[in-house]
Amino acid sequence: MSIYLGIDFGTSNSTSAVSNGKEATLVPLESGKTNMPSALFFADTGGVLFGREGIQAYTEGEDGRLMRGLKSILGTALMEEKTLVNRTLRSFEEILAIYLQNLKRKSEEFAGSVIENVVMGRPVHFHDHNRNADTSSRDMLEKIALGIGFRNVRFQFEPIAAAFAHERGLQGEKLSLVVDLGGGTSDFTVIRLSPHRSLLDDRSSDILATSGTRVGGTNFDKRLSMASFMPSLGLGSQFRSDFDQNKLLDMPLKTYSELSEWPLVNFAQTDKAIRETRSLLRNALEPQKLERLLHVQKEKLGHRFLQVVEETKIRLTEFAEASVSMTELGLDFEVSARKAEFENSIGDYIRKISLTLDECLLKAKVKPQDIDLVILTGGSSELPVINQLVGQKFPGVDVSKNDKFGSVGLGLAYSAGHVFRQQR
Repeated sequence: MSIYLGIDFGTSNSTSAVSNGKEATLVPLESGKTNMPSALFFADTGGVLFGREGIQAYTEGEDGRLMRGLKSILGTALMEEKTLVNRTLRSFEEILAIYLQNLKRKSEEFAGSVIENVVMGRPVHFHDHNRNADTSSRDMLEKIALGIGFRNVRFQFEPIAAAFAHERGLQGEKLSLVVDLGGGTSDFTVIRLSPHRSLLDDRSSDILATSGTRVGGTNFDKRLSMASFMPSLGLGSQFRSDFDQNKLLDMPLKTYSELSEWPLVNFAQTDKAIRETRSLLRNALEPQKLERLLHVQKEKLGHRFLQVVEETKIRLTEFAEASVSMTELGLDFEVSARKAEFENSIGDYIRKISLTLDECLLKAKVKPQDIDLVILTGGSSELPVINQLVGQKFPGVDVSKNDKFGSVGLGLAYSAGHVFRQQR
């Protein structure tokens, strides 16, 4: 029996699912869990750890380099560069291949056979308003997939895959809108779903429109970090010019920005970045804050710092305020983050998501009242401000929130079964 694979390689988390052409099953990628953080830890002693295991090794102080959020660098200039891991210079293409190879290996172990055919998920747009970068991102993923041993590679838009997964539980036909808010992108599709349509091999006539934008959970993490956490490390403070002690200058944004973005954290902890902070510290008006920044850099605490930010964001989905002590990182301050302030800081992103959703409806030539079902998927769909947005646009419409982290992977496996079964 042929086995087909669907891989949802996400900015924050990844899943994979296998299909026999009829049914699909999520693969337990680590410790029985079917979703795995998109993280690699390169230990200085050699070897690579993945997902939660890699994050744990890093947080427990093992020497090495943690890397997260690498999907977001597809189509950027960073893909042309090399970086030092395991005391060896490796290209980011190689690093992505190592992670995807692990997903392939885990899936084959679960299926008990070699898998040659895969459908990979992709956002509607890897990059906004940049067709060349978009094409480059897709081509790079295909190149990597072929390089790790797949013979046939296809792609499916992630919101369409999520729709196919939810379709299995429907009792009748529904004109559906998928709202897929992940770590790096927000994607939408308007699609006709029903149990009998799920048996068709060609679903092109059911897909009325897609739209997407490069806004996701990592953008929200950065805004929360910059607004509530980085000021305690000196963001917004000033220093005296070396050339004129009466002239006050604002602290440069670069290091704070890098410490607030998963794929760039390590750049803020290089010897060069540390030297720059030491230079600023000499003339800083609030030196204690720069001392904290220097501590984060020297002890390579950037990922742990950003983990605290992410955990705070999650707490703010339930509570109006979250107080966070930074003493576990050896820092002498506490952050009080408020949901209202956080939502205000991401207001422009929420408006962009709203406009992209409206664009999808417009392209599909349907009105909000025509939608029978809204499918919410992806971790960022848990934000209260997103649920309020959906409730306002689609009052009284059924909303499905089942399996927010596994639906795309399952749908990709269903797609793989249809696509490759036709080609046999």
